[in-house]
This record gives sequence, C-alpha cells and structure tokens, in this order.
Amino acid sequence: MNKRVLVSSLLVILMSLGIASTVCAQVQTHGFVLFRSIATHDEYSNRIERYGIKFSEKMNDEFDWVTEIYIHPQFGWGAGYMESAYLNWDLSKRVPWNFKIRLGKGRNYAYGQTPDYSRRRTSDYSLYSESFTQQRVLGVQTFSQFGKVQLAVAVINPYNQASRTLPDFALSTSNLNIPICDRDNDNSLVSRLAVSGRLGYANDILNVGADLYVGSPKDGTTGAKTRAGIDAEAKLKNGLLAQVQYTMATTAVFMGGKVDDLDHMGAEALVGYEVGKAGLYARYGMVSYDDKMQALNSTMVSAVYKITPRIHFRLEGLINGEDTDAAKGWNECDNNVLFFETLFAW
Repeated sequence: MNKRVLVSSLLVILMSLGIASTVCAQVQTHGFVLFRSIATHDEYSNRIERYGIKFSEKMNDEFDWVTEIYIHPQFGWGAGYMESAYLNWDLSKRVPWNFKIRLGKGRNYAYGQTPDYSRRRTSDYSLYSESFTQQRVLGVQTFSQFGKVQLAVAVINPYNQASRTLPDFALSTSNLNIPICDRDNDNSLVSRLAVSGRLGYANDILNVGADLYVGSPKDGTTGAKTRAGIDAEAKLKNGLLAQVQYTMATTAVFMGGKVDDLDHMGAEALVGYEVGKAGLYARYGMVSYDDKMQALNSTMVSAVYKITPRIHFRLEGLINGEDTDAAKGWNECDNNVLFFETLFAW
C-alpha cells in the first residue's frame, strides 16, 4: 500500500514539474491540502484527508481545459484519483445562443445542485450527495442559456452502483453502509449510455431546477435506471442562504436471490449565514428504500473561518441516525463524528 502511495505522489510531482517547465507561461498550476483532526465516540486521529493538484489553461476565447488529481494518503488501495480531465468548448460565437460543451470527465452539472466546494458549503459530502450527486461522470455535457433559463443535457456512461460508508471518513468500525450510491464509471468497455438533464431558472437571488436521469442496465444486471428530482438555492444580500434537493429513484438491485427494481428516495435541506470571512451552516438529509433496506438520516453543522483566501479553518460535526428493526437486523450505530479541518491552497 505504501508503495502505491509513493508512486502516486511521485507521478503527480513529475507531472507538475514537466508541465511547468515546458508551458509555464500558459498552464496554471494550483493545489490544496485538507488536514483534519477527527474524533468519534471512542477514537481520535490526525490525518491528511486529501490533497489535489490541478492544471488548467485558457487557450483562447473558445477553448479551455482542466485536469485535476486527488491523492488520499489513508487509502493505499485508492490513493490516486482522477477527479477531472475535460475540455470546454464555448460555441456562443458560432450559434445564435449561449452554448458550451464539456468533453471528458468531471462533475455532473446536468443534475441537481452539483456539490462542488462553492455549492456544498460543508466540507464533507452530505448523505444525499453521496447517494445521488457526488460521482464524476464521463462523456459529453452541454450547457445552453436563454436569458435566465438554463438547460444542461449530458450523454454519459451510466452510473456504477456501490455502497459507501456513513460517514465516509470513519476511523475504523464506527460506520454504516449507504446501500445504494451512484458511482463513477470510467470503463471504456461499457455497452450502455445514459442521459442526464437539468432545466433551470436563475437570477441574482434564486437558482431552481428540475432534474432527470435515465439509464438502461443490461437484463439481469444491477444499476441506476431513473432519477427524477427538483432542486433550489436562494442567496440573499444580507448573507442568508437556503438550499433544498429531492430525488425519486429506481435502481435495479440484487434482492431475494434475483435482480429486481427498487424504488427509493432522498432529500435534504440546508440553511446558512455568510458574513465577511465567516460562514455557519446546518443541513439535514435522509434516504429511504421502500422499507426494504435500512433508512438513514444525517444532520451536519459546519462553521468556517477564511482567515485568508487560501487558508480556511473549519469545525464540522455529523449526527447520523438510522431506522431500527430487530427482526430485519437494523441496528443503531454510534457513528457521529466531529472534526477540525485546516485547508491551505496554493
């Protein structure tokens, strides 16, 4: 495991040196580090949660590109992660409306309130995001704007399915599995495509949208079939903000010795206040699975102080809850977490 971490780190360093030496006048290089002190009910640890290195270039008025690599030192089996690798093409001067295309891998901006750092507000991903919007997608995304109306349509590899732990950075055994989570699919051999879309309206205060994802797993295989949702975010000039998201989903899963469709849902709401260098946020989210899998909920509270634009201090807590049913083996788990985080970027 240590060898993989070392190789991943050396690869990123060599890439940085190579690119910087040859095209340093055009390519921008940035990075960040997340250091956390984490406490659970009976454990404590300090660790580097992740660090990333990002290269980007604006080639001209039409083209720009981004690549970004994440390193997770605590995961020897998955230390290196290709977070983004895409080309943006602005076609607004070639067609009679504001139209852009993204080719490659990156976050899905064609479903929901995409949980990048500016929109997530909390450092850790929410329960809802881990279930439906955390994954990166590989394919073609298109973005059209008609005044205040937005239309995003993506043709992508269908989502992979896998569970995640709640919380996803638990120190050892203090976690539960989120049973259905949409995951990255970088497999070039996939023989299916999926379509994702968001129709939205945005002004200086409000950003609302209706979302749809449609996929078609092979017969007898598991995978995401449909997701339909709504999302909204409001930001006032006095610093108050609110965000809500809701998704109804159908996924082919393995149950009762066979593959069958499962209807499930998720929702979350966030409120916050931002003033100057400080921000305070509270979020509640839940997922349920038609009483066939254990329903989960999570409350997040986060306070951040941006002492400089590139140094942020944050205190964040997660209070996680679970439906219980002794007959089904559904038990409570003491998986609440508190952490103090330092982010520094360059």
